[in-house]
Amino acid sequence: MDESKEIVQGVSQDMLETALPRRGGPVLVLSGKYKGAFGSLVERDLDREVGVVQDADTHELLNVKLEQIAEYIGDPSLLGH
Repeated sequence: MDESKEIVQGVSQDMLETALPRRGGPVLVLSGKYKGAFGSLVERDLDREVGVVQDADTHELLNVKLEQIAEYIGDPSLLGH
C-alpha cells in the first residue's frame, strides 16, 4: 500500500523489506503455535529475531519469531476475541 492506503500492483519482491512492529504496538501472530493471537509487542530481539507478545485476552507472554508477527492496524473487535 502507498500513503493513501491504495494497493500498489507490480512491485518486485526485491524492492520490498519487512517492517518490524514497534515495541508496545499492536500485533497479530500470523503463523506458528500462537497463530491468530492478538496483543502488544512487549520486547524484540533483533539479533535473535524473536519477540515477546502479551496476549490481549489472557495476558500470557508469548515467545514468537519476528517473521511470525505483523503490526495490526485494524479494529481489534473484528478479530472475534
